[in-house]
Amino acid sequence: MFMDDKNEPLISYYLYNRGGDNRPDRERMKRILKRAIRHELTDRQRDCLIRYYLEGMRMTEIARSLNLSKSTVSRHIAAATRKLRKIASYYQRNIDS
Repeated sequence: MFMDDKNEPLISYYLYNRGGDNRPDRERMKRILKRAIRHELTDRQRDCLIRYYLEGMRMTEIARSLNLSKSTVSRHIAAATRKLRKIASYYQRNIDS
């Protein structure tokens, strides 16, 4: 499963939604995270992340559908989340400066 126009806005919403009057910063961060999801995550990380956060699948369901162990799915989601947080943190420092 890859990102497409249908689920891109949802991913951005789930990953970065702070509210308030910082709309330009939020929009910039959404673009950054969309790019990161497309280009910085492995296909497996992206697939597990989308199924878990956007499709609401449980890790056991994801594992079964991809023929992986639940532990492997959990590690893929954790690695993807860490990577996205690191990227977001880097750009957030630049926004706040």
